Amino acid sequence: MFVLRSAFWLVVGFFLVAPHGTDFGAAASQVKDQAISAGTQAAEQIIVSQVFNNDPVAGAVIAKLSSTVQSTATSHSVALPMQDSSTRPFVFPMPRPAAMG
Repeated sequence: MFVLRSAFWLVVGFFLVAPHGTDFGAAASQVKDQAISAGTQAAEQIIVSQVFNNDPVAGAVIAKLSSTVQSTATSHSVALPMQDSSTRPFVFPMPRPAAMG
């Protein structure tokens, strides 16, 4: 009985506090697009500042590619494939501590 009473008051409280006339699906989609855009810009700034700091041509190429990827992602809403950013063909494991034998 206590659970039903609590659920009832929770629903009543939601209807009193919830914004009316808001399309939550559109709002969530807009927030998702903003997050993708901000993440792409942050990644671009990090890559350009750390890797291509001495080469302005490479920085311009990365900026052009990221704007193309952004426009494709927002217009088609397609998941982008994962890209390997490592320069080595494989990753070496950490060496075993001497105390472990």
